[in-house]
Amino acid sequence: MNELDFERLFALAKPYLEKNELGSEHTSRVLRIARQNFTIPSNLRDLTVAAIILHDIGGSTIKEHYEKGPAIAAALLRQVGCDEATILQICQIVGSHHDHPDNPTLPFRVLFDSDKLVMFSPEEYPGYAARFDVDWNKTISLLYSKKAKKIAQEMLWKRRGEQIKSEN
Repeated sequence: MNELDFERLFALAKPYLEKNELGSEHTSRVLRIARQNFTIPSNLRDLTVAAIILHDIGGSTIKEHYEKGPAIAAALLRQVGCDEATILQICQIVGSHHDHPDNPTLPFRVLFDSDKLVMFSPEEYPGYAARFDVDWNKTISLLYSKKAKKIAQEMLWKRRGEQIKSEN
């Protein structure tokens, strides 16, 4: 795959992603966070970027992501000419991206950490803070990389500061 194929893959995925509450904008934010904060070796770029684009493809719940996501992801990946071995790896990530294995692959770790970091973003933090009883420190502790933990802590301090200012 190359950049043009990523654009096509995202365009094919977008109707499915829009069925998710956070929509395709969430996916764009996760991809932006990954590209800005993590070094992705060129030999893992296709796998990592495609997994990020397709991680929430199955629907609006984790159950739907896991049950429907891999099949939808495989069909879209075939449309952009992805090889079967890569499709299998991507589908495994899509079907387990909320899990927390002890020794995941680098593409899994980049997706997991980026998908958690987006929770601290100005766009998504207010929704999580208002609707869910999120243990932010536990969320930070789940991150795989030290860099992601540091970024999350800084983002959390910033969000909490903004929250206090808006309450006054």
